[in-house]
Amino acid sequence: MKQEKCCSNCQRGTSMHLTKDILCKYRGIVTPDYICFKYKSSADLPQVQQPSYKCAHCEYFLVELDSENQNLGKCKLFSARDFDGNTRNACSKFSRKMFIEEVS
Repeated sequence: MKQEKCCSNCQRGTSMHLTKDILCKYRGIVTPDYICFKYKSSADLPQVQQPSYKCAHCEYFLVELDSENQNLGKCKLFSARDFDGNTRNACSKFSRKMFIEEVS
């Protein structure tokens, strides 16, 4: 079964879970069924270039504030214990963190 081209499965889009919209790197906020000429499916990438996400890259990973190690924290969904987020692979509920750059 061939996957339909749309922003909901584009490599360059990030899902916004509150509104189900997609944050596109090029177009801004778009609907999940939108498609532009910059569409790139994750299957188009060679296996070597596909990122291997860890728990620390997930929006549900909560960093422990008292710790000196920035990778130590817990999963908001599944874990009650602290663990190193760079040692565990991302789970099926993974959602990339959106980083906000500070303007100086």
